[in-house]
Amino acid sequence: MSGAPGLDNSKTPSFERNKEQEIIQRQLRFEEVDSSFFSLFRYATASDYLVIAISTVSALVAGALVPLPAVLFGQLSDVFVGVENGGAGHHPGAGQHIGYYSAFFLYIAVAALTTWFVSTAGFSYTGARISQNIRIRYFEAVLRQNIGVFDEMGSGNLVSPLGADLNAIRDAMSQKLSITVSSIGTLLATYAISFVLHWKLTLMLTWSFFLSLSLLYLGNVVASRYLGRSTEAQSTGSSIAEEALGSIKSITALGFQEQISSSYDCQLKKAEKAGSALKSLMGIMVAVTVGTGYFNVALSFWQGSNFLMHGNISFMALVAITVITKTAAFCVLGVGHNAETFVTAKGAALRVLRMTSRRSPIDPMSDIGHTPRHVEGTIELRDIKHIYPSRPEITVINGLNVRFSVGKTTAVVGTSGSGKSSIAKLIMRFYQPVGGQIYLGNYLLEDLNLRWLRRQIRLVNQDTYLFDTTILRNIEYGFAGASLINLTDEEKREKVEAAAKIACAHDFIMAMPQGYQTTVGPRGSKMSGGQKQRIAIARALVAEPMILILDEATSALDVETEMSVQAALGVSTADRTTIIIAHRLSTVRQADKIIVVHNGTNVEEGTHTELMERQGHYSALVNAQNATEGGGDDETETFHLETGPKPLPDYPHNVEKRQDAEEGLWSTLAIQNQPTERVPPVAKKGDTSSNSLLCMAKFVLQLNKEEWSYISIGLFCSIIAGFEEPASAILFGHAIVEASTSTHDQAKSAASFWSWMFFLLATIMMIVFSIQSSVFAICSERLVYRARKLALAQMLRQEISFFDDERNSPGALVSFLSTEAADLAGISGGTFGLILIATSTLASAFVVSVTFGWKLALVCSSVIPVLIGSGFVGVWASSRFEKLNEEHTRASAAYAGEAISAIQTLASLTMESRVLEDYEKSLSKYARAGLKANLKACLVLALARSGVYTCMALGFWYGGTLILSGEYSLLQFVIVYSSIISSAYSAGLIFSFTPNIGKAKRSARNLQKLLERKSQIDPKSPLGKKCQLPRGNIEFRDVSFSYPTRPQHRALDNVSFNIAAGSSVAFIGHTGSGKSTIISLIERFYDPNAGSILLDGESIDSLNIAEYRRCLGLVNQEPVLLQGTIRMNLLAGCNGEQISDSTIEEACKQANIFDFIASLPDGFNTVVGNRGEQLSGGQRQRLAVARALVKNPSILILDEATSAIDTQSECLMREALAVVSRGRTTITVAHRLSTIRYADIIYVLEEGRITESGSHSNLMAKKGVYFEMLSKNDQQK
Repeated sequence: MSGAPGLDNSKTPSFERNKEQEIIQRQLRFEEVDSSFFSLFRYATASDYLVIAISTVSALVAGALVPLPAVLFGQLSDVFVGVENGGAGHHPGAGQHIGYYSAFFLYIAVAALTTWFVSTAGFSYTGARISQNIRIRYFEAVLRQNIGVFDEMGSGNLVSPLGADLNAIRDAMSQKLSITVSSIGTLLATYAISFVLHWKLTLMLTWSFFLSLSLLYLGNVVASRYLGRSTEAQSTGSSIAEEALGSIKSITALGFQEQISSSYDCQLKKAEKAGSALKSLMGIMVAVTVGTGYFNVALSFWQGSNFLMHGNISFMALVAITVITKTAAFCVLGVGHNAETFVTAKGAALRVLRMTSRRSPIDPMSDIGHTPRHVEGTIELRDIKHIYPSRPEITVINGLNVRFSVGKTTAVVGTSGSGKSSIAKLIMRFYQPVGGQIYLGNYLLEDLNLRWLRRQIRLVNQDTYLFDTTILRNIEYGFAGASLINLTDEEKREKVEAAAKIACAHDFIMAMPQGYQTTVGPRGSKMSGGQKQRIAIARALVAEPMILILDEATSALDVETEMSVQAALGVSTADRTTIIIAHRLSTVRQADKIIVVHNGTNVEEGTHTELMERQGHYSALVNAQNATEGGGDDETETFHLETGPKPLPDYPHNVEKRQDAEEGLWSTLAIQNQPTERVPPVAKKGDTSSNSLLCMAKFVLQLNKEEWSYISIGLFCSIIAGFEEPASAILFGHAIVEASTSTHDQAKSAASFWSWMFFLLATIMMIVFSIQSSVFAICSERLVYRARKLALAQMLRQEISFFDDERNSPGALVSFLSTEAADLAGISGGTFGLILIATSTLASAFVVSVTFGWKLALVCSSVIPVLIGSGFVGVWASSRFEKLNEEHTRASAAYAGEAISAIQTLASLTMESRVLEDYEKSLSKYARAGLKANLKACLVLALARSGVYTCMALGFWYGGTLILSGEYSLLQFVIVYSSIISSAYSAGLIFSFTPNIGKAKRSARNLQKLLERKSQIDPKSPLGKKCQLPRGNIEFRDVSFSYPTRPQHRALDNVSFNIAAGSSVAFIGHTGSGKSTIISLIERFYDPNAGSILLDGESIDSLNIAEYRRCLGLVNQEPVLLQGTIRMNLLAGCNGEQISDSTIEEACKQANIFDFIASLPDGFNTVVGNRGEQLSGGQRQRLAVARALVKNPSILILDEATSAIDTQSECLMREALAVVSRGRTTITVAHRLSTIRYADIIYVLEEGRITESGSHSNLMAKKGVYFEMLSKNDQQK
């Protein structure tokens, strides 16, 4: 009895651990799925299936038509033999036979035109529709996932399938599926006709069919392994590129382009190696398969001749079966070439279907759960334990018990990393806690419908995310659910403006030329930090939520604006639960309750007064903050009058209201008018530059310059392979004549000889094809590797205004890297090799045919230019279609990329359904526009395919006429006819690749434009003077600046100041006054429109840009960390310099982050996650400061660098910065005036002008703008 309790207690810890692990794993687990190519058709509708059925029948019929000419050839050959052996008089009906059979060829041509058009148009239509449905379902599946999946995979990995993967699926389900199905029809018809003609001979030839199937199966198994490696590396590379391009200002400031390019290059090399192996394998497999087809020709003629000599087969049947066998080999070549497409599509299907099949444990679009009409807004967390799924080794919250009461304002305070923001994320149900329960009123949070729950809550994060649309739409996104449907446009506008007024955003919005219709740019880049926060607060308030969570929501606001917002919020929060998470304790003193969180649990609760009386954790935090902020206005300060800058006279206040779009552009209008500012990697209408197919081929060949030796081998093999058809025609002609005219013994000897000749030809073909496909596979993959490498490097070299344009969003640029670079293979690699073979065949066959019978050759060849001309029209039509597809792919990828990058913001606003609906509309719009262009391309392809039969009809009619007249022999006719027909087939084969060629041409042109674009501020330019140990004197002389897309509004207006070397200066002012613009100009993100900026007396535009930026250490208000380890991020910007561990550790100690890093299981090798999201805002900011200190710059720039740091850490960091600032120039931008009162000179900015300057004491004595700002700051305290 006494042992039972002990036994239960021993099981409890194990049971709890298993339960926790199950909760963590459930948030990341993916199930195995059926990823076969045909599993993709589950996304087809009933109408799609009907079109597919019609298209399949048409394609099979089109394929079945292919062997029919061989039967007619056999019939006519029998007639020709009779004419040649006995004369035309012995066959009085020969002329009628020739006319009849020639007309039959025309009937076949009409049938081929119809069936080819129906099949290609049908499969193209359904391929586009099904791939569109898959895009929608994939995007929907991503939006449904819990946040842990985004933490684990990163936004880049989740976005990339919408580009290259879905394009691969579309290619496989469109024209290439039509060609493959028709080839299957050809093979089936071949064996059916052959069995009817002579079943014994046909049965002997079936070995090649089963061998081909076996090779295709084995090749598919092995190729899948290489494909997996290739796509994994490409996906990782896309994630690196997306993160870098999305953080381009930080990358540029750090000079981190080389390291990003190197990391990207590492992944590209892995992809190139696996891709080369994959394509080489597929090429060799096709070569062996085609070779077996030609071995069959040898076998058919050898054994068929034996049957003929013994009277077991007719001459007509022998000729027909041999010709059919040759035709089948040609079809296998087409199927084999497309096999690579289907293998790629299957790999893409695996990644797509894994996501679409996953059932998210926290599904924001699910209808499951209670949706109560009335619920009390009190939130209670009981004994909560939380572990992030992507960091299972760290317990973030443990034993937390807190209550947030309705109608009250509750503040959560604590040091950085204590778990404050995690509380907000758990309330939003971004994650599932591994222990404890969370209640809303009397309802357990997980029992409530998730969408309903989030619509009752609005969250404003410290890292504010605005969507790339107008201010009006950004605020409208805050409307919750059905309430938006019931409001008129006027009512919505009234609510938007009311919310904007509460958030103190209405005035600055109306001061803009376009008011609420102003676009904010990607991630809100056209707005300053404070403007973004106020718009985000308005977005949260417009829905009148039951629960409002402000997570450092006013950290970027100046004191006056912050006080106004807090006062307005105080009035509007009477009936709601308000949760404020803050480091700045002055912002929470009026809260009804303050909860102090330490190491993941609550250690104190009470009002400000109660907690101060307890003299505990909270009191210590407040005292530390008071000590940090100083004791008054008359404290003693140290001035550097000898070396510091002299105070500037006051400037007159410019009363004209202007808006400073500090970090972005107003619109794309100015850039469109200034081509030197931006040339996107997209061809413009009316571009006069040569973009012919030949010029693009030359450009691509230059990219493959290092592989010219391989290309030479491939060219030689292609030419040799092209000679095969004319050589085969000569062999076939002699063999037919020998079989028809020789005696028994002669026929036996001739059959053996010509069969061995065919066998030798087949062997040569197999070897040549294998070499050719392998070398071109290597060339193709290296071309794609080099194109991607050069493209990203060139993107990273562009000036910031290039990225301000909405068409150059990170999503669009990554889509270009992943999709369009791969499309270049359309005029390289395997496609290029087959086109070369077809061209060589066309030329050599013409020469042979003219040599043996020039009359028939010229008459039959008259059709070939028409086929070639239609092919070029096909390239043109395909290019137009691919242009539409490219624009669609980029736009949709950019839209999806923005949504996925902002998933927490999107989820908190319950925007999933709305975003998905907008995405569907954009895809539908493209589908309608692309359908017409695609139908034109399909018609041209059908004309090129059916034109071959016209050539056959003409050849038989005129050739028969020449034989009847005795002018031509049977040998001449067979050789000329076979050569010309192979030429016609080759012409058709060339332009069956028009979709590949069209995409490749478009991609080559875009890449060429990108690589030719000259950056206006090139970070890799070798030009300019070197910075030799700069002293750090910065001077602005009459600087005026307007952002390129807003030339009528000046962000800075005739600004002048001088920052002495080694001094400390600060810039303050209201949000949007121009502070961050000064930082951007110092960093040379932009160049001023007027005036000059000097470093130690030298204009900065005359200095080497890379050397100059190495002198600067920038810490932004929104610090950016890259996917990778803490060590990698700390070394960013050191440009490969050897930095000792002791230097890194010292910098971390100075930034007060070393103890935190040391506490992590992996220490400096800890992965920070996508954009550093595995760390808190304060931890990211301290790492950014440490990163700047590791760089050891001459000039340290702190742009709100301590806004996310708790008071204790800020105090320690300020002491550290005071030490490290000695001997270097320090420039500080801040709203919190306590952070800059010890600066040598303080500059006060208003609307782009300096209105006051001087030391803290001087400015306080003037009792001007600065005095008013500080007074309001004291009032707030």
